Amino acid sequence: MSSSRERKKGKKIKLILIFVSCIIFGIGYYFLNVVSGIFNVPLGVTFHVVFGCTLMAVSGLYIGYTLKQLFFTKNKKRTKHIYLDDTIDKK
Repeated sequence: MSSSRERKKGKKIKLILIFVSCIIFGIGYYFLNVVSGIFNVPLGVTFHVVFGCTLMAVSGLYIGYTLKQLFFTKNKKRTKHIYLDDTIDKK
């Protein structure tokens, strides 16, 4: 079993990774709106649009998935197992 200290450490690392993903999302937004708006860019405008959209999509999915894992977890219901007795009628 994991201790409370290990869970807090894991949660802290995930929050740092969410922050890094937000920065990557911002870089993707910059590529999509600013760099692709420049007339003569190396590798062409299409590359920068696709690259920016890809960065935004991947980081957005990671942020959503990690937030769901951290804050919206379901508590597993523990069910009590019931075993049926033999109910064969003996005649």
